[in-house]
Amino acid sequence: MASSLVFYFVGVLLLVHSGYSSFEFHKLTVLSHYSGSLPVDIVAEAVVGILIIVIGSISSIKNLPVLSLKGEKVYHKSTYLKFIEMKNAVTVAEKVGLSDYDELKNRIGFINIVNKRKEYTEWLASGQTKA
Repeated sequence: MASSLVFYFVGVLLLVHSGYSSFEFHKLTVLSHYSGSLPVDIVAEAVVGILIIVIGSISSIKNLPVLSLKGEKVYHKSTYLKFIEMKNAVTVAEKVGLSDYDELKNRIGFINIVNKRKEYTEWLASGQTKA
């Protein structure tokens, strides 16, 4: 956590300095009627400052511990991401009736909606709604 604060501080410091340098350059161009573009070192300093802030923000993303009912801190197995339990995902897919290759076999965008509505109303009329 402390390292991310260092990244934030250095990045903000670079951004403030590049902003002040660009302000000085703008005032200098107004006084001397110079019509040039912003110097490369000011632009590079701003880009490096933004990159350092992004690195600091990415390094500060971590799973926080949760408090158990006994009052103890419980830490996750992974530092950055929570695990997906495949048994829950497979159970939902089996209930819905999906297989691993349904996305390749079916084209959801090409479903005939009028035909599906007709089939549904016929199914409701047949009285097979009770499981």
